[in-house]
Amino acid sequence: MMRFSGSVEPLADIYVGALVEWITSIPFEDWHQQHRLADGQLRPAMMTDPAWHDFGAMVAPVVDALMGRFPGCKPDQPMLSVVMPGHAIEPHTDSQPSSWICRVHVPLTSNPESRFVVGGEAHQMEPGRAYKVNTEAVHSVENAGPTPRIHFMFDVRQ
Repeated sequence: MMRFSGSVEPLADIYVGALVEWITSIPFEDWHQQHRLADGQLRPAMMTDPAWHDFGAMVAPVVDALMGRFPGCKPDQPMLSVVMPGHAIEPHTDSQPSSWICRVHVPLTSNPESRFVVGGEAHQMEPGRAYKVNTEAVHSVENAGPTPRIHFMFDVRQ
């Protein structure tokens, strides 16, 4: 399988209703990296612990369904990311090992004013669809909308 060298590409439609119901039932204060800023707002957070609220078990059906598109590969590093309204993740790149193929993003909640920017190009990623993403390219997140942007993500490796 070839390493993904694009920016963002739709991968597949995927049912996320059960994941959305699960994740929206968990208060943001329960996210380990979440904390309140001086102005009282919650900051963006990342969850990677598969035991957290049964995270690993909850995402397994989605991972299994999407890995069928990557024969001979394996999933790695499941993550949940929330970017609260009015917050952003600054531009950065992720270093990846030679076995890395791509990162898969599965939006769970979003809004029309939430953007994933890769190489200067803004993408509107919609719940119900999975995307291949090249995180070796410069990327960032902007959530100018009124609701949290929550994505489930995992890497694909050979």
